[in-house]
Amino acid sequence: MLDKPPDAVYTVTRGMGRPPKPEHLRRSKLFPLRLRPGEFARYARAARKLGVTVAEILREGADLYIQTRGRTGLQKKETKK
Repeated sequence: MLDKPPDAVYTVTRGMGRPPKPEHLRRSKLFPLRLRPGEFARYARAARKLGVTVAEILREGADLYIQTRGRTGLQKKETKK
């Protein structure tokens, strides 16, 4: 009779796995957003080309939009020197 190899034994210890992120870096809030198929396809193509996620494009795009607006919500105008 052939000897059966021993069963694999897995152990889990506290130090295994990815370390937890600090609280301020955790993304826990969801923001549902409806897009037309063409919009999503455009963002998905851009994300693949840039090597980022669609969510990252939308987050950074929103940040850029906010930065380019003034307090009144209008676009900032160039100041003449």
